[in-house]
Amino acid sequence: MRLVIDQSDLHAALQVAIRGVATRSTLPVLSGILLVAEPEQLRLVATDMEMTVEVLAPARVQEEGSVVLPGRHLVEIVRRLPPGEVHLEVEGFRARILQERSRFTIHGTDPGIFPAMPHISAGSTVLFDNGLLRNVLRRTTFAVSTDEGRPILTGVSFRAEGDRLQAVATDGFRIAACSVTLERPVEGQPVAAVIPGRSLAEVARLLPDQGIGRLLLDETQAGFQLGEVRLITRLVDGVYPDVLGLVPSEYPTRVQLPTRAFQEACERAALLADTRQPARWVIRLAVEPGRLVITASDPELGEAREEIPAQVDGEGMVIGFNARYLVDGLKAIDTEEVLFELTEPLKASRLRGVGADDFTYIVLPVKIS
Repeated sequence: MRLVIDQSDLHAALQVAIRGVATRSTLPVLSGILLVAEPEQLRLVATDMEMTVEVLAPARVQEEGSVVLPGRHLVEIVRRLPPGEVHLEVEGFRARILQERSRFTIHGTDPGIFPAMPHISAGSTVLFDNGLLRNVLRRTTFAVSTDEGRPILTGVSFRAEGDRLQAVATDGFRIAACSVTLERPVEGQPVAAVIPGRSLAEVARLLPDQGIGRLLLDETQAGFQLGEVRLITRLVDGVYPDVLGLVPSEYPTRVQLPTRAFQEACERAALLADTRQPARWVIRLAVEPGRLVITASDPELGEAREEIPAQVDGEGMVIGFNARYLVDGLKAIDTEEVLFELTEPLKASRLRGVGADDFTYIVLPVKIS
């Protein structure tokens, strides 16, 4: 195997591939990156057996071949090379990286023991604008659960039929639901899949700024084609609960106020939330005629009070929330005004952008004394 590749192209490809390298595994080969020299390109593959990342880089290939090289060491070596052409030569399982006066020899591994690239059988195909998918992921992945005891909630539920796509995520304390219109209808079977939040976070990082991407799904896997990058992940097994069917449908108290002012007031008040309480970052919200008052206090630190003018319809109340949960939802709302809807102090509340129906955020309150 012999090839010549530009340092910047190789470094960029390695930065993508390293996202798929296993950090903890009993299989040493999974700590490596598979390099395959093909006509006019270098293909790099990494996997942790749950998620696989493949990226292509342009190269002048003089002799085709493949090898598995230790991922993190390879990334660091290439990152520190100066701009210019890099020569990569492999004999057996030993690779030489040559550039001007720099010489490195790296001991690799037999590519024959590297896991085969997963194959997705014909099922469903979703074409999406990269910007649209980035917005969907920004509004949902933050709400997935990190509790492996409830694995189904560690993913985002995707449902698509025709030209409508809905994504829902929850950790049991809040629900983020985003619904969008696709430019093209779904090809094949309607989509009903739960995709791991970790994999979707990587998709969000890898999405090109512009262009059209492709999502392929079968019964067990999802594959994202993002320009020269392909990411394949196993689906989360199980049936996603109908969380939206469990929340209130009517909210007798409605508060309309500026989105960013609400967000920033919550952030400031949380700085003086009582750190002694089991539930951290608790703030108190008082709905009063013409305003929303936000307070927090810690006996050792002091008190905070924020007042925001608001349009209030319905009964007033005092209710407590984890400030971080409120802030996360408000960050996902793009409209200037937000509608904050409430039922009772111990029942779920809802946040929606005024004049927008593409995103809904449900958050549970906390009990306050």
